[in-house]
Amino acid sequence: MSTVSVRLARRASVAAACVALAATGCTALNSASSTSALAAKARIPASAARHGAGGANTAQVVAAANAFLATLSDEQKDTVLYDFDDAAKKTGWSNFPTPVVARNGLKFGDLTDEQAAAALKVMEAALSKKGYEELVEIRKADDYLAALPPRTPTPPTGTPTGTPTATPTGGGGRPPGGGGGANFGSEWYYISFFGLPSRTGEFTVQYGGHHAAYNLTYAGDNVSISPTLTAVEPMEFNWEDLYYAPLEDKRTSTIGAIQSLTADELTAAEIDGSFDDLYLGPGHDGPFPEQPEGVLVSSLTKKQRAKVTAMLKAWVDDLDEKAAKRLIAKYVSEYDKTYIGWSGGTTLDNNQTYVRLDGPSAWIEFSNQPGASTDGIHQHTIFRDETADYGWE
Repeated sequence: MSTVSVRLARRASVAAACVALAATGCTALNSASSTSALAAKARIPASAARHGAGGANTAQVVAAANAFLATLSDEQKDTVLYDFDDAAKKTGWSNFPTPVVARNGLKFGDLTDEQAAAALKVMEAALSKKGYEELVEIRKADDYLAALPPRTPTPPTGTPTGTPTATPTGGGGRPPGGGGGANFGSEWYYISFFGLPSRTGEFTVQYGGHHAAYNLTYAGDNVSISPTLTAVEPMEFNWEDLYYAPLEDKRTSTIGAIQSLTADELTAAEIDGSFDDLYLGPGHDGPFPEQPEGVLVSSLTKKQRAKVTAMLKAWVDDLDEKAAKRLIAKYVSEYDKTYIGWSGGTTLDNNQTYVRLDGPSAWIEFSNQPGASTDGIHQHTIFRDETADYGWE
């Protein structure tokens, strides 16, 4: 069935449900109350109770989502809403600029100021203060890139060695040649919902564009942030008289954790092969490696484990605080089966540096990249939860 057909079928089913609720004044997707009434019929999967850690601020996210939906026309609602299990969820995100890989939902550049502000309120509700600031800074980095003059395209050199590679141009995130241009900018970000936002059902908020992809899935008081891609180029920059350094906590904590290992531990932690990008990045949802590589985190000293936890928090603490605290506790409790490893290098100034955290649940990749649009190194990172990728299965 085509995407258009799926959406038409969804609209028909929603309209039918609203006819059944006509006595209460329901109009198809025209109010927060009608949306909530329909979404309340969705069931929370039993797997969410097994794998979730609780603590999600689902009510606040649903309220922000409904406030945003209330600003939209029927046509816009049809564009932004998908069935929960629509296959587009897994293909509509990337580290490429948006024109290269199509995103799902509504483009920020096509929204009114009121609608765009309401859409960002959804992400502000879902994320912590730190996490939301990072989202804003990644958008600013794209505005910075948009202001750069385009460079003359040059052919790529060498053969990518990562296995697999998520970016066929060698890991840079855009076609070779670099420079800025019209494909970048904060207007090229999108928002969509898979499943109707509900305090009792299951739904995903998907937000993203170049160098950002958030898949936030809620099921009652459980939440998953898997997968979440955060990346940036350049690492630091000045824009409109302000200084920005997106992902600074991720860079500092990752390098701190891997460099805390002794010489013998570093030797044991080296991962076979080389990686020019993320192993489980866009377009590569799995499988996760059967055999973890690296050194066992529980075998490290207390000081070393604290640095690994700081690394873990740099990603998980982007989520709303209460849920993040519970997820961190879950992941730390699995250190007896969690490994940290590296490939290519262990310093921030090495464009081959690759660091991985691999546990029964938590999966983190930090990958240095050669400059694509600028001359300096930049990063691609990803967080996944092996027990709750795109929700719970």
